Amino acid sequence: MEFEDSEGANSTSSDVRRNQTPETPTGRKQRKRKLKDPSITAEDYELWKNYDKWEAETKKIVEAVLKKLEDSNSNKPNEEDLLLTLKKKMQQLKEKCLQENIYVGVFGQTGAGKSTLLNAVFKEKSLLPTSSSGACTSAIIKVQSYEGRKFKAEIEFLSEQNWNDELKLLVELCGKEDSDDEVDDEDDMEVETAKNKLQTVYGSSGPEKSYEELVKMNIYQNIPKSGKKILREDNAEELSRKLDPYIRSQPCQTSKIYWPIVKSISVYIPYCQILPEGVVLIDFPGLGDSNKTRSEMWKTNLMNCSSVWIVSAICRAVNEKIVHEIFGTSIKSATNGGRCHDVAFICTKTDDIEEQEYARDYRLTNEEMNLTDDNDLLEYDGKQKQSCIRHRNKHVKETMKKQYEEKWTKLMTKGSTQLEFSKDDLCVYTVSAKQYWKLEQKEPSNIFAETEIPSLRKHIIDLYMKERKKVLNIYVSEVWGMLLLLISLNQNKQNEILKSRFNTINKAFQMSLEDFNEHLEDICRSLQDHLKHGVREAEKKSGQVIQQHIEPRGGRNYQGFHKTLKAICRNDGVFNSAKFGPIDINHDLSKPLHQKIDHFSDSTLQFNKGRRHSMEGRFNSIKLSLTNIIDEPLPTKSTAENAWVWKCRKDFMKTEINGLFYDLKKQITERKQHFYNAPSLSVQCSMKPAYEEATRKKGAGVLPFMKKILKEHVEEKHEEFFKDARDNAMEQFNDMKEKLKKEIHGRMTITLELGFSQWSGHNPLPDFQKEFDQITLIWNEVKDLSDSD
Repeated sequence: MEFEDSEGANSTSSDVRRNQTPETPTGRKQRKRKLKDPSITAEDYELWKNYDKWEAETKKIVEAVLKKLEDSNSNKPNEEDLLLTLKKKMQQLKEKCLQENIYVGVFGQTGAGKSTLLNAVFKEKSLLPTSSSGACTSAIIKVQSYEGRKFKAEIEFLSEQNWNDELKLLVELCGKEDSDDEVDDEDDMEVETAKNKLQTVYGSSGPEKSYEELVKMNIYQNIPKSGKKILREDNAEELSRKLDPYIRSQPCQTSKIYWPIVKSISVYIPYCQILPEGVVLIDFPGLGDSNKTRSEMWKTNLMNCSSVWIVSAICRAVNEKIVHEIFGTSIKSATNGGRCHDVAFICTKTDDIEEQEYARDYRLTNEEMNLTDDNDLLEYDGKQKQSCIRHRNKHVKETMKKQYEEKWTKLMTKGSTQLEFSKDDLCVYTVSAKQYWKLEQKEPSNIFAETEIPSLRKHIIDLYMKERKKVLNIYVSEVWGMLLLLISLNQNKQNEILKSRFNTINKAFQMSLEDFNEHLEDICRSLQDHLKHGVREAEKKSGQVIQQHIEPRGGRNYQGFHKTLKAICRNDGVFNSAKFGPIDINHDLSKPLHQKIDHFSDSTLQFNKGRRHSMEGRFNSIKLSLTNIIDEPLPTKSTAENAWVWKCRKDFMKTEINGLFYDLKKQITERKQHFYNAPSLSVQCSMKPAYEEATRKKGAGVLPFMKKILKEHVEEKHEEFFKDARDNAMEQFNDMKEKLKKEIHGRMTITLELGFSQWSGHNPLPDFQKEFDQITLIWNEVKDLSDSD
């Protein structure tokens, strides 16, 4: 198979919607292509159209205002500065992105039917390759709609250096020179996984070759220099066929197979009439990966997911261990700075049932199954199967809902942690893609009754609409506030009322800012105390933690464990073992610090609470204080003109304050990830010399030497590197703290300057009344929608 550096190969997947290519037409014609699907209610459809309309019209108003300002000028220095500030504000509003991607993470074991599920959700039966046989990519697959004309896939490869690093690990796993086993580990899962990758990329003799021999084969000579490959096809089936070598190995596949060196794949559906542009469904291959680059990408993408889907075949869903693991991982991610709003359990293959056996086990009577002697054999079997399916669906839903609500409660109580969503946001869906396609072709009116694929689409759309409304509300209000300011600026005399008001409000703001800064310093000291306790606990437990990691899991005499430990060291302490599951020595060593951060975050950084000492409570206090002062009535002697000007200015300042604190919350959510990750990353850095030394050990009997190196390094250095971990976490928090101070001071200062500014020059500013009237109509509609909730 030949590679070609396709046009636009250097663009990232998140930029596709914004960086238009020749095949991605711009303009409002594309916006008219809206969803037409049974899962979209008439109300949602109308609201959807309104969101698009309000956004487009508001952006158009902003562009018109900016054009007028750019055509304006003044000869007075102070007015030139004011004009420049106004232009800058409008330029920021013009460039503001209102449709950030919303990510839905899809997890589940191979064979659970994830690809089949995604194909059904997107109503493209042949989009993602599906197979019951097996080996599959380690890469993350993202699926989304876009405004192009063709089905497209963007394949990103591991860098040559990243692959060579993994190659060393794979060769060592397959090698025998450091083996002290009495028998070959042919059944060892780690070895089999390594062999599979080497055979896939280098042929059947790959596992027998040395690292140097494999590097000389230079497989990257056929990989585009950009590191990306673009595929474009007219239909989903042809794209799926061409994607095969990058996703999996097929028994009869004759073309070159590349999936082991693929980092991620982004699939784009043109003119999708099912789900909105900007919603990205991410198919996660498993709980981490042996490659450090993919593993880091896995964690980052999970952190950004607004929703998590846990997929399992219905026959195993209630008791499947992997479901519990994924749920725990998802909750852990959400507590550690993630953006998860809800978790959905999706039970697939609901039509796969032995109805007679099921009816016997659950003692279902003919009456309960609505069966009569009048039914012929075919009708009898069909009704019995449908009754059993519905009974099992209901039973599994109730069982899983109860089970995970209890698990949720235990997790929350144990960790004393609160999330941005509750256990009421845990949903269970029972679906059959096979049944969906049958009904979609023959009986579309029964799709809702017989399958929950449309319900999943509705689930996504509700998530999207909720976020879209929130963002649009803030944006339209900011534009409306700016127009209020602009139409009130053309005053040809100095307004004394504004001058006196400025002194009062500026004084109140400065006091609020001082209180806020003092609050930040207080919580900084609180965090320092939390982390000090965390350091002491980590020091006490470090010996026990490293001992648990350097011994075979489960206390068994597992002869191949030295290979697993070598793989862990090769990957700097992090490895997704096929036999033992995800392993992260760095996180486990620093776990006491993470727990202290959790406790600190629960009382300080969560935004589902407005407690006085939390960040949310402090933001609310500042907003309330400033709003109350702004709302104080003018003196009774004020003229009607003064009253009108002041109403414009105070409404402008209120919208700016709301926009400021909305943006600050977003920044905190984004930066929390760095803060949470700091301790384990710091411990990883401190442990790196030991990992590297252990990796270099070769020959028979290597396991005791590796164990000794790791154990002695922790014993000798633990005080030093836990304090470094504390300092790195504090550095990240201090960085966030200083940026918050700078942001709130800078933006509030500009807000007050603009709110009390005057334009007294001989050349009046342009007339913005038309634009103000237009934005007022939009704002009233958007505000009414929010007020009705």
